[in-house]
Amino acid sequence: MRSLSVAALLILMTFSSFVARADESAQREAIQEAVASAFNNGRFGELDAMANQFREGERTESGLWKLSIFYGGFWPKSLDPNYNGASFDRFEAQAMAWMGAQPKSIAAKLAYALILSHHAWFLRGGGYYYELTDEQRAGYTKYHIKARDHLVATKDEASADPNWYTQMVYVAMEEAWPDDAFDRLLAEAVAREPYYYQTYFAAIDRNLPKWGGSPAKINALIARAAGYTRERDGDSFIARALWFVAGRGKDIERSLKANWPDVDRGFQDLVRRYPEQTNFNAYARFACLAKDRTEFLAAYGQIKGQLVQEVWGNSGQGVVCAVWAMHPERNIEIE
Repeated sequence: MRSLSVAALLILMTFSSFVARADESAQREAIQEAVASAFNNGRFGELDAMANQFREGERTESGLWKLSIFYGGFWPKSLDPNYNGASFDRFEAQAMAWMGAQPKSIAAKLAYALILSHHAWFLRGGGYYYELTDEQRAGYTKYHIKARDHLVATKDEASADPNWYTQMVYVAMEEAWPDDAFDRLLAEAVAREPYYYQTYFAAIDRNLPKWGGSPAKINALIARAAGYTRERDGDSFIARALWFVAGRGKDIERSLKANWPDVDRGFQDLVRRYPEQTNFNAYARFACLAKDRTEFLAAYGQIKGQLVQEVWGNSGQGVVCAVWAMHPERNIEIE
């Protein structure tokens, strides 16, 4: 890698642009498109077959649980790219039809709760709570309570699926549960399924400063989660955690990057276990941000085809990092 000119490197990086993202991105898109199609067309048996299979821990090429991608298929925009307020009545009716047709379906119960929660946030909007109108607060509260009560009522059956705990962690966040109650919920989730990353990601969200948390709380949570997942996944969760929080606040990202030796060890574990292009892109990106030229060049040299832009965010960042790494005499600033 060090002997390549920047021009040659750019040619290599733009060749066969589909290669770098084909396996992982195509796999995720295929799952979510299959979910939306089966749901919208009432093919409920297909949905249950997918959920039952993915609940066994099946992962994508990059190491993510396919089950988390399955439930991501119930985002309103996934179900209908042109959705509006009236669409939620249709989504909710379809989920209720699924529960009626398949009374024992765990996935149907959790999809219904997700749709109710999405409806609550659609009515709420993204402003601070004190900025909301009475109508926004009332709409949000109505559907949040419906979702929460449904989850509680179906716990005996539905908590066999780790997504039940992910959703309950978000309930705890929105209801500002105290730390001791939240910790009991998370401990129960870990006891049922310690390797389902989405629950830890939800817990990280709950510990963001805007929800009363702090970088210190997030770092402590990541250390705990890494301990829970170490037997099977080594230190790779540390890398996944930084990747997840990227963009959620510069203070958070800087705090995690301050622990770069631990994060670096996590990325080394991640790409060793899942040597997939999305993961190499992420390793290269964060090595650059941590100003670790050696590890950047090692990871960047494993990237085939075009950069995976959903990892880098800024379309030019990867090229800037490459020039920075191979030309230290230029004193290029990395942000």
